[in-house]
Amino acid sequence: MSKSLKFIDLFAGIGGFHIALKSLKMKCVLTCEIDEYARKTYLHNFKEQYLKNKDLFPKDIWNIDFKKIPDFDILCAGFPCQPFSQVGQKRGFKDNKSGNLFFAIEEILKIKKPTAFILENVSFLKNHDNGKTFKTIYTKLNKLNYSFDAQILKASNYGLPTHRPRIFMVGFYKPKMKSSFKNYIFSFPKKTNLKKTISDVMGGFCSTDFSGKKERRVGFTMRVGGGRSGVLDRRNWDSYIINKKEVRISPKQGLELMGFPKSFKFPVSNSQALKQLGNSVATKVVQAVAKETQAYIKNYTK
Repeated sequence: MSKSLKFIDLFAGIGGFHIALKSLKMKCVLTCEIDEYARKTYLHNFKEQYLKNKDLFPKDIWNIDFKKIPDFDILCAGFPCQPFSQVGQKRGFKDNKSGNLFFAIEEILKIKKPTAFILENVSFLKNHDNGKTFKTIYTKLNKLNYSFDAQILKASNYGLPTHRPRIFMVGFYKPKMKSSFKNYIFSFPKKTNLKKTISDVMGGFCSTDFSGKKERRVGFTMRVGGGRSGVLDRRNWDSYIINKKEVRISPKQGLELMGFPKSFKFPVSNSQALKQLGNSVATKVVQAVAKETQAYIKNYTK
């Protein structure tokens, strides 16, 4: 398969998946995001023609006519993690606001039958409700004739100085794959070396305490909530001890931490920008997973 692969970007946030797959010469044909501030940032940084079509840049996923979605090869979705997060209420599928959004993904896969999917969520998803939630996801996708492989990947193992453990789920539509794709097992990308430390990002020596003796090489996981709690508070994620002084991370530093390009801009307040980054994905991890997915499609599609 030599054609440029197409993808859809669901629960897109500010476009972390878009950046990762576009860097691999893939083309986005539909983006869905409900948050007005995230939509504003997305439009500020992506100028593709399809974004001018309200049907191809919808807000609510349940308002989409799934049958009319343009044909695509890969479904990408960092579906809302709050229902499964340890820092949230962990209500899972029972969350009335966003716990049922996985079922929209299921319906789109059922109707459109793309070659592959890449899903991302908090690592706790695997153990949520004693593993029942994860089993439900696996079972439903398996019934749609998709393979299913999942692995928890840390951003710090893919060149970024932030822990950010996230579970990635990848699957391929079996009827489209060659028999040489043995047992439909997907190999996740190999780890790479840390290319920079949190000290490099923050522009000074980052230490674990105010004595300044021990270096902190990898930063905290950016998230929503718990900010401004103080560098010594266990909930802290947005402050570091730099040259023995407490320094709060800036949106520019947050972008570097998450692997976004220097050209990326925020047309929103700093607090909103940090919130958006906390809701986003580590682009280098997505890129590594997408690159492997791209190779599997090229090598194993009929």
